[in-house]
Amino acid sequence: MDKTLLKKLGNMDQIAGIRESVLLRGRGEGTKIAEVYNASGLRFTVLPDRCMDIYDLSYKGVNISFHSKNGIISPLAFSPSDGEFPEQWPGGMLFTCGLSNVNLHSVIDGEAFPTHGRISSVPASDFGTECFWDGDDYILRLCGEMHETVFEGRHLSLKRTIETGLYDSSVRITDTVTNMGPSDEPYMLLYHTNFGSPFISKEAECCIKCGKASPLSDNSTDSVHMDQPYDDYKAQKFIATDFSETGEAEIINKKLGMGVRLSFTTENLPNMVEWKHMKSHDYCLALEPTNTCGLNREQAVKENKIACLPPYSSVTNILNLTFRSLS
Repeated sequence: MDKTLLKKLGNMDQIAGIRESVLLRGRGEGTKIAEVYNASGLRFTVLPDRCMDIYDLSYKGVNISFHSKNGIISPLAFSPSDGEFPEQWPGGMLFTCGLSNVNLHSVIDGEAFPTHGRISSVPASDFGTECFWDGDDYILRLCGEMHETVFEGRHLSLKRTIETGLYDSSVRITDTVTNMGPSDEPYMLLYHTNFGSPFISKEAECCIKCGKASPLSDNSTDSVHMDQPYDDYKAQKFIATDFSETGEAEIINKKLGMGVRLSFTTENLPNMVEWKHMKSHDYCLALEPTNTCGLNREQAVKENKIACLPPYSSVTNILNLTFRSLS
């Protein structure tokens, strides 16, 4: 441990720590939160009751994340009905989509697969936090596990660890998805990372380091440059493929003098969707590493483009969000 630093402090929580609390009002009443902060100026909020997703995130006082009009909503209010998703999506720095569906609502053999799946509304079991010295670094770590289950059907688990260090300007998310059942199980996973104002502005640019980026809609013409908010803006969507062992995209805002890099392992996340949504009041850029091709469950099954986990097997994904000053 850093004895020189410790002599200057009454308590480590002066400069770094994790504080747990519960929301008392609004649509998120009763939802547990864990606020993480460190000495680099990194602050973020984890929602143990919502798949351990990350809601707030700021770096050196600048907000990075996008929050929808809905704000934090209790998982008890989740509805899988078609058309309900826009009234329930909180946005946030990280919103996990899956494990049985991503993209739009679909129905297969009478079973409903809601928009972006159910896992984001599942509370973590065995959630815990720890802060500890590892050599001269002070580690801030949160762990938990979510289960998506159906009686006489699938049992998929998502075990998540979120970690940063005392002076780190990055957040590391490590997820292990396991098929707990005796049969092959299709699964879909998409990491909806959402960047908002003031970090996203007309001065911001996005660079995706991949072999190929293709539009997913006719109006999708510019994946690099952001716009100012427009009342009648129609979202643009792109899909990036042919990454190396590590997928990478960076957003730069020269006016703010700040950059954010998203990196992810591509063994199980070969693609990334970019969702450029410059609409007034819903002003957001999303980068979405995924094991799909921008399809929902029904389309993926029909086109045989859905990943499958053998019985009792696991896959592990690692994502990093790294923040830096340009000067």
